[in-house]
Amino acid sequence: MWECFLPAFTDPSSVHVAAYVKIDFARTFVITNILSHPISTPESMILDISFEQELLRIVNVYHRTPADRDGHNLLHLLSSSLDPLVPTLLLGDFNMHSHIWSFPSATISSWAAELMDWFDNQGLKLLNPPCTATWRSHQDGVHPSILDLALINEAAVISGQISPLSISFVDSVSSDHTALSLFWYPAKTIAIAPPPELTGYQIDNTFFKEWSTFFTTLSHEPMPLLTVKSLREASISLHSDIDSASATVFKHRKYPDPCGVRWWNKDCNLVLTAVYSSDLHGLAWKSAIRTLRNVIAQSKRQWAHDFLHHTTSENLWEAATWRKGRSIKRIPPLLTSHTTLSHNPVHMSAALQQRFFVMDRPQVAPIQPDDPTPLPPHDFLLITEEEIKAAIAPTSNKSALGSSGINYTLLKWAFQARPDQFTLIFNASISLGYHPWKDVLVVIVPKPHKPNYSLPKAYCPISLLKCCGKLLEKIIAKRILSDAHTFDILPNSQFGSCDYHCATDAALCLVHYAQAAVKCHFVTSVILFDISGFFNNINIK
Repeated sequence: MWECFLPAFTDPSSVHVAAYVKIDFARTFVITNILSHPISTPESMILDISFEQELLRIVNVYHRTPADRDGHNLLHLLSSSLDPLVPTLLLGDFNMHSHIWSFPSATISSWAAELMDWFDNQGLKLLNPPCTATWRSHQDGVHPSILDLALINEAAVISGQISPLSISFVDSVSSDHTALSLFWYPAKTIAIAPPPELTGYQIDNTFFKEWSTFFTTLSHEPMPLLTVKSLREASISLHSDIDSASATVFKHRKYPDPCGVRWWNKDCNLVLTAVYSSDLHGLAWKSAIRTLRNVIAQSKRQWAHDFLHHTTSENLWEAATWRKGRSIKRIPPLLTSHTTLSHNPVHMSAALQQRFFVMDRPQVAPIQPDDPTPLPPHDFLLITEEEIKAAIAPTSNKSALGSSGINYTLLKWAFQARPDQFTLIFNASISLGYHPWKDVLVVIVPKPHKPNYSLPKAYCPISLLKCCGKLLEKIIAKRILSDAHTFDILPNSQFGSCDYHCATDAALCLVHYAQAAVKCHFVTSVILFDISGFFNNINIK
């Protein structure tokens, strides 16, 4: 692992670049200052980091704006091109404001569009997190700005060897500019995660009748479920019948073709074919790649315009949830102990398991001395078809699939064909006290904007439940909340899961108590608890 730490320039007349290199293992690193590169000037530096057969290029830039502030001194940068085949980092103090990354109150630089066009032509992607200041004045009353940028080219994005950017004023050694730091992982230290086989099917609503007919022929007459074994077999049989009907009618899901994205059109296809079918070298090759980027950018803009101009309310909300980001296809090495950095998937899995899952739970008695007086038991009413229908109707067909690969669309079709199977299994689960779909698929995802992704705590687990299990839990949760409201079980101080009691009401109560205490000349304190790993440590026995 190689850590790059590039503080912004504090005195460009005496210091043109500053770099801090941290090497965590004894390997041969060669750092070369490329003075012959057209971008290499007294105000910019080209560093090539070589490790065995790998190469990372760092372009560190300081933009000294003219005294009149009407122009720029980046002609040497804008008139040159970066090698698209070499993973490249572009970092530095650009002394400019743009609508892409600056705060809304900033005045956009007159030459920002010219630099943005150069970024697009070079295929550079901004790493800066949104609305995060990189410069702040030591004087009071001066608003912070975003002047220091970090970008990577497409070759660096595809390699997946560069961590998200970390911004810290603590590491900038009292400078008014922040420190930009990131990790570069050589390929030999990264555990490549093979793409898992996609579960589920390519569902076509036009084949609903064919699917329902085939599913009905597979289903058996419901039999009483009196034991856990029979319940488990019935739940497995239900999934098996849905899967068999889907496999007969539909095709399995596949990973999308990179050229099959929604914005890909005939122009992109023609330019890509021309690039790969021609024997181009040098400047001609770079010109062809630049043309391909421009055509792709134009097709993206046109697709986005058409999507938003002729959109529906559902697509509009879908567009509102889009976020910028880059896909990381490789797993960075993790600290499996205080001093050991491992890229072994087995050791990494053990470190994540130790972090998120409590394997040795203490014994807790089901009855405690301070338990409240038990209330009279409430008779359980059987789950009806209408209740399941009401619970499954508002479910989203885009909900994440569990390990079964069965989504809510197939469940709705199966319930419409054989509702008696669902009521039988659900009621038997309650009467026997057994959850037939308790196995989940846990996915570890990185938390955003963490400074060090070699720590297991920089990740969080996401549990992908089977849709049948989620449907059963949804019905039971609705019943519990209904009983809590009907029999007035929850106190007034509870602001969650209560009608007319939400987080806003809790904040208003806190403000009211604080204002009342101040008015009565009382001293009031507030204690707030944030329990780490609360749900991970709940005793389930």
